[in-house]
Amino acid sequence: MKTDLPLAADDGWDMSPRRESDIMLDMPTTFEPITPDRPLPTSRGVLSAAEIEALLRPNLDDMPEPEPEPEQVEDVQVCDLALPPAQPTDVTDEARRMASRLSLALRDGCGLKAAALARASARGSFDQGLQTDCAGTGSAIACFTAPGGEIAAMLVISAPLANALIETACGGHPSQQKARMLTPMDAALLEGLVRPLGAALASSLKFSRIETDPEFASALAGPGQTTILDLDVRVNDAKMPARLIMAEDDLFDGASEPAPVRSRQMALSAPAGVPAAAGAGAMTAVLTARIASLSVPLSRLADLKPGSTLLLGLPSDQPVELLTGGRDGAVVAEGQIGRKGNRMALRISRRTALLR
Repeated sequence: MKTDLPLAADDGWDMSPRRESDIMLDMPTTFEPITPDRPLPTSRGVLSAAEIEALLRPNLDDMPEPEPEPEQVEDVQVCDLALPPAQPTDVTDEARRMASRLSLALRDGCGLKAAALARASARGSFDQGLQTDCAGTGSAIACFTAPGGEIAAMLVISAPLANALIETACGGHPSQQKARMLTPMDAALLEGLVRPLGAALASSLKFSRIETDPEFASALAGPGQTTILDLDVRVNDAKMPARLIMAEDDLFDGASEPAPVRSRQMALSAPAGVPAAAGAGAMTAVLTARIASLSVPLSRLADLKPGSTLLLGLPSDQPVELLTGGRDGAVVAEGQIGRKGNRMALRISRRTALLR
């Protein structure tokens, strides 16, 4: 078949047979083997044996020392910062009386027909007591102070109970609604409603403030053991949780009042012909509370004036020793000093063999 394409010779690119034979004759047919003695060709000439040795095995004496490896960091055992839960205790008669007082105070002082029932009781600190589901969104914490000015009681009002109190104050009917953040107006209404609750719980308690942040309320409270009481506040047909936290050192002013009644009972039960004073005196023991001996320079004593502070040089948890008789008596018990109401008190922490 005849083709219309031009031949290679027609384009001028065809190589003549003579030229092709000359090129084939110029190309080598064998290659010389590379020997170690033969220098390598480079752009500037050939490399000597010393240069080749320097390239293959360079001298690293002038190189900087490598950086040392970082030290191995060992894991440090970090203690658990989470507070343990409060130790549960039995619901005592005093806890039930607290619940009944709170029920009367909610009805008389807040106008809310509610019945508070003691569901559980525990013993712990204020921090442990504020770790509860009641202190969530929309909840409020009513703080009450003792005569000394310290926070001695807290009432954690859950969001449903706070909403019921606010609706009752506004003339409505308590209802179950979704928890919401309390506004400044809501906090002001709650402040006026829960103010009478302190005096109903204890005559020495006074209302201090309303807080909505559990962490801030925990920072206001002091150290020490507290009684934690979980309550079920029944309003109509709904149960609303609440929690009452009261310090054990500042509960009631009247806690020391039953002693005269006990002495009268002892006097009445004394045998005939024995005076009442003799019967009461036979059960009396003289104890001396000793903290520690104190050595103070005379210059410090000379500069003492009202308002001066004299450090005892002892840790704050130094136990107080109870001695039989005077200062030279035997140690019968150890305790921690504090107050109960408006009087100083000692909480016994350890007894010796003399009282066993």
